[in-house]
Amino acid sequence: MRRALLLTVVLVIVAGCGGGGGKQLTRQEYASKADAICTKYNEQVKALQNPSNLSELADAADKTIPILDDAIHDLRKLKPPKDEEKVAQQWLSQVDGLKGDLSEIRDKAKSNDIQGVQALVPRAQNHNSRSNELATELGMSVCNSG
Repeated sequence: MRRALLLTVVLVIVAGCGGGGGKQLTRQEYASKADAICTKYNEQVKALQNPSNLSELADAADKTIPILDDAIHDLRKLKPPKDEEKVAQQWLSQVDGLKGDLSEIRDKAKSNDIQGVQALVPRAQNHNSRSNELATELGMSVCNSG
């Protein structure tokens, strides 16, 4: 049960990511650039060791947070189509929420608080699910799988 929970947390972490740019993009360009960046950052997270205990979970979170920060930073450089700006901002909000969840999960794991970690997982899964829905709405095929 504990290993399955820790694996779920790591998989949830991989969910949200994004990329960079400067001009207003078409729907297809936005989705394509975001998916390319998601691929890059997902590979970095997947290269990390799967945690098998709370100490390893805290370590994985410590390594994942900067990756997620970079992904969010790159995504914020993209300019979605005017008619999708609101959805793109909602998506980024969910990814930010996921990052906050990860930070709290890391802190609970560092405190060896398995119940605290377990209590945060549903919220992280919620942010992950909503992020995936919004990424799909934006036409993405990589950023919506996590």
